[in-house]
Amino acid sequence: MSAHNDLSVLLVDDEQLSLELLRKIVEGIEGFSVVHTCRNGREALKTLQQHQFDIALMDIQMPGVNGIEVVERTQADQLPAVIFATAYDEYACKAFDLHAVDYVVKPFDPERVATALHRAAERAASSEWMSGKDGPISAIAELKEAESSAANEQPTSADFGRLPIKDGGHTYLLAHEDIEWIDAAGDYMCVHAEGKVHILRSTMKDLETKLSSEFVRIHRSTIVNLRKIRAVDTLPKGECLLHLDNDVTVRVSRNFRAAIQHLLS
Repeated sequence: MSAHNDLSVLLVDDEQLSLELLRKIVEGIEGFSVVHTCRNGREALKTLQQHQFDIALMDIQMPGVNGIEVVERTQADQLPAVIFATAYDEYACKAFDLHAVDYVVKPFDPERVATALHRAAERAASSEWMSGKDGPISAIAELKEAESSAANEQPTSADFGRLPIKDGGHTYLLAHEDIEWIDAAGDYMCVHAEGKVHILRSTMKDLETKLSSEFVRIHRSTIVNLRKIRAVDTLPKGECLLHLDNDVTVRVSRNFRAAIQHLLS
């Protein structure tokens, strides 16, 4: 039985032996308790929609939906501090280490896992820490920028119902009507459109000025396209769940419920 004040940990790995080893290591570290395990990325997505965790220790290489895609597709306010696990100590992991997320390399070293857990716990408790999404998303964007020899400045306008998104030396003009929802991760935005996730360097405030009135804020870090809402579930305490295309579900906080109230009339 875990102590009441233990930090809750979610383990995600498609290898049963890795899950068992990680559980044994984590539960041997004072102050942390494994409360749930998932065997693949799709299971992790559903679990993160339904439950809150303090820390997620997640494998990067998984068939179907990998660890990075789980982070991209999860609403920032529902994402815990993320530690990635990988069998390859490559440059991507070094980039993650420079940001707010940590990583551990297989085969797992108990001392290294303990260091990562304590680092994640400290950052999750910090008032400057937005969410577990900030680190991995900013690292992904930084890697894309590093591969480009083009200028680093991002587009500043979205004329004609298009949102310019820079990816290396290529600027993609994304139609507003194709955007389903947008999630903030620090100074980066995860723009979800037609089953894909585009990473844009921008603040939430700046992005709101570039979008039409069909886009509304439903959480402190989430914007949704009203035309993409297919169903609404009301929850206790004034919150709602919005069902979008592609089996996506996002949460509306009580403070922003007025933005979608007309849909319930």
